[in-house]
Amino acid sequence: MNFLRSESDGIVFGYTRRQSNTPIGGLSYKSMNYHRHSGYKRGKTIWSSDFPVSQEPIAFDESDFAQWMDGAGNLWWTSNGAATKVGANGERLAFFPQCSNRPGPWHGYPVSPKDDENYEIPEQLIREWETKNIIDDLIACRMRKGKI
Repeated sequence: MNFLRSESDGIVFGYTRRQSNTPIGGLSYKSMNYHRHSGYKRGKTIWSSDFPVSQEPIAFDESDFAQWMDGAGNLWWTSNGAATKVGANGERLAFFPQCSNRPGPWHGYPVSPKDDENYEIPEQLIREWETKNIIDDLIACRMRKGKI
């Protein structure tokens, strides 16, 4: 995804590879400042400094292209083997909530079911990641138990 513009609250990238029902085809993504710097909003998860801003839209594009979506239309992402720590607190998953301001941009942030039970990974995604060898049996088991 290409850089589109800087805004006061973040950086906008576009557009995803998968064609959608938006006027421009693909989806856009915004890296929100408050998920990059702990001082902006209390209680927000923060991306790891080892996971640069430029990686956020790549993860979003990958999850959109693969349709790693739950029943509510939210997108999920994990690295190959769930090895990449994307969050400042060691989170290994990214969550992109269903975009309510169509056509976008979407945004996302690191999550961990072990830290917040509201982010339980949908079983169908765990099975898909396991079948496609994105994660192995051990990681799948840890995800099912809410340990990743």
